Amino acid sequence: MSTTIAILEESGESGFRIESLMERTGISKSSLYMAFGSRDGLIAAARARQFEVMIQESIGPIRMIAEQASSRDELRNNLSLITNFVADLSRTAQRVERCAIIAGTKGRPEFSKWLAETQTRLSTEFAEIIGGAQARGFITRKHPARMIANFIQATTLGRVIVGFDLDAGPDELAQWTALANDIYDQMLFVD
Repeated sequence: MSTTIAILEESGESGFRIESLMERTGISKSSLYMAFGSRDGLIAAARARQFEVMIQESIGPIRMIAEQASSRDELRNNLSLITNFVADLSRTAQRVERCAIIAGTKGRPEFSKWLAETQTRLSTEFAEIIGGAQARGFITRKHPARMIANFIQATTLGRVIVGFDLDAGPDELAQWTALANDIYDQMLFVD
C-alpha cells in the first residue's frame, strides 16, 4: 500500500500505472486484482488510507490533550495551541490533497463507499473524544459530540481556501486562530 501511495503522490491518479507498481514491488497483476478487484479498487484503498492518515494527524493531538487535561481551563488552553498548529498554512498542500481525494469519488461509487466508511470511522473516533470530554464536564453538552467533531473537521478542511488568498496578510494565522478559538469557546465551553 505504501508504494501505491508513493506512486500516487508522484504521478497522481491519471499517471498511476499498475506496471510501475509491479516493477517496484514484484507483486503480480493477478495478486493485485485478487486483493483489490481492479485498478480503481487499489487506488480507492490507497486514497482512503492517505485520507485516514491526514485526519489522524489532527485527531491524535486532540485525543492527547482531551485525555490528559485535568480541568476545563487546561483543555481550553491546549485546544488553542492545537488550533494554531492545525490552521498553519504550511498544511495547505495536505488540505489540497484531501480535497483531491474527495473529488476523486465523483462517478466512482466503489471509491465513494470506501471513503465514506473511512470518514465515518474517523468521525466516530473524533466524536468519542469529544464525548469523553463532555462526560468529564470539560465540554458543554449543548451540542451533540458528533456535530462538534464534524464542525471542527469542516472548519479545518475549509482552511484550504485561505491557502489561495493572496491578500491574507502576514498576521492571518493569528487572526484566524483568534476567530476559531472564539467560535470554539462558544461552542465548547459556554453552558
